[in-house]
Amino acid sequence: MSRAHVVGMVLSVLAALAATAQAQEQSLFATTKVEGTENVYIFRYVRHQSMFIVTREGVIATDPIGLRRPAAKAYIEEIQKITKAPIKYVIYSHSHFDHIAGGQPFKDLGAVFVAHRNAKSRIAALKRPDVVVPDQTVDRKRTITLGGTTLELVYVGKNHSDSTLVMRLPKEKVIFTVDWIPRKRCRSGAWQTLISPTSKMDCKRSSPWTGIV
Repeated sequence: MSRAHVVGMVLSVLAALAATAQAQEQSLFATTKVEGTENVYIFRYVRHQSMFIVTREGVIATDPIGLRRPAAKAYIEEIQKITKAPIKYVIYSHSHFDHIAGGQPFKDLGAVFVAHRNAKSRIAALKRPDVVVPDQTVDRKRTITLGGTTLELVYVGKNHSDSTLVMRLPKEKVIFTVDWIPRKRCRSGAWQTLISPTSKMDCKRSSPWTGIV
């Protein structure tokens, strides 16, 4: 086998490895627009997902999903591919760290963090350096209006946590919530009671488990 042939084979292998590495890196995260909407997107990092809404005055984002990984950097870069508008809000779905850790890059850009009051109490008590303490809280319900878009934040009681917010876009008829609507596994009356309030909301799309809209 000639030297040129060997070099060619080595270069081919290196190119294949580089392509594989790039594909693996790209598959770590992805952003998709929610079908039937103009301004609602899902950001996925590995198996966790977050929703963000683009308006003419700014962006409303949800969970940073950055526990022990650089998800927030990728998340922000994905948003900035779509719009240069500022990220105005970050909404915590609930208090579990696999969803809400890693938000400091959003805070550095000036985002206001919002969560249920129980989530803020837990975060403030535990004082984790990788979790931004919410600036504002929700009790039973709050409405955020930004750039002509309305987002409702609704607390429907204890479920997967005692701080879960259901996020509803009434115009787009989209509900986003995390980790607690197990449609195929729901058997108990207690779970049915919890799910009942969301079933009465006017929506076309919902997000069981980890925010799949």
